[in-house]
Amino acid sequence: MPRKRLSPKAPCPCGSGGKYGRCCYGKSFDYLVDGEGNISKSIPMSDELPEVIKEHSRKFVERYRRDPSPSDSPFFDLPPLEHTEHFLVEAMKQAGIDPAVIYAFEKTGLLVTERNQHLISDEDRAAWEAAVLEYRAKQGDEAAEEDADKWF
Repeated sequence: MPRKRLSPKAPCPCGSGGKYGRCCYGKSFDYLVDGEGNISKSIPMSDELPEVIKEHSRKFVERYRRDPSPSDSPFFDLPPLEHTEHFLVEAMKQAGIDPAVIYAFEKTGLLVTERNQHLISDEDRAAWEAAVLEYRAKQGDEAAEEDADKWF
């Protein structure tokens, strides 16, 4: 079913309560709407991704001696996501990353920084901020509100 860009005058799907044109419009993704009114998030591919997918398809054929089907993952040889996340969290701990940031990453799957925060939907950013504050509250951190500002 064909999809088109959501009107900037429409309510923003991120849940902020604002208009799309004043909220998430122009970030690193688009919201699209189909003919039935279903809204989906569209994240563009980097210039390198088609070549990476092509290479993984070649490796798939080499390994399984058949073309990949639509149900086959283009990244069939990657470790399970849980393992990748575990290794990333361990590296973050070894690097001395703030435990509240690690907690927020584990809870949301996001890493929000000053450099990328403008690319993230208000809804996702709010979830990140809530996770950081939740961690700090669980730890009894008195300065949670003040300290949290440095991460977003």
